[in-house]
Amino acid sequence: MTTFYIFTRFLTFPGALVRGLWEQMVCRIHGIPMEDTRMLRRDELCSHIEHELFPKAGGAFAIGFVPALFNAVLAFLLAIGPVLGVFVFRMNNPIVFAVQLVAYWFAFSLYVNSYPSIEDALNMKEKIYREGNILQKILFTPGFIGCYIGAYLERWGVTFLLALAVMILMIVRF
Repeated sequence: MTTFYIFTRFLTFPGALVRGLWEQMVCRIHGIPMEDTRMLRRDELCSHIEHELFPKAGGAFAIGFVPALFNAVLAFLLAIGPVLGVFVFRMNNPIVFAVQLVAYWFAFSLYVNSYPSIEDALNMKEKIYREGNILQKILFTPGFIGCYIGAYLERWGVTFLLALAVMILMIVRF
């Protein structure tokens, strides 16, 4: 399954690069050393950067949730334009369709690369639930659940398959 995972990361390289940039930003803000900043490589950390684990619950949550949130927002913004173009403004010509496909591919690549690595998700779990205070546990739990499940879905390529199904449905619908 690692081969399929790596294949999907290279196929969706814009999202992998953006995800890695968000991770680098969070690491730099929190002062966490990064060991390997290559984002496209042939191992299980493809689309992620290798960094030290975050020592506090807030940072552990940030490394998993902030890049996922930013990628999801960007994916939504890229996908909503073509949807509005077809349904609201009734644009139906070949050039607009080609632009829509490119926008969907970028949105698709951002969505597929939204979730944290399994190591970051496990570190988030440990820091929030073993060392975090009650307020952190309450505030971080919804985001943690999404990141934790998403990390495992991403690892097995399920996010790629789900995003592909949604993209096909959107294209066929138009």
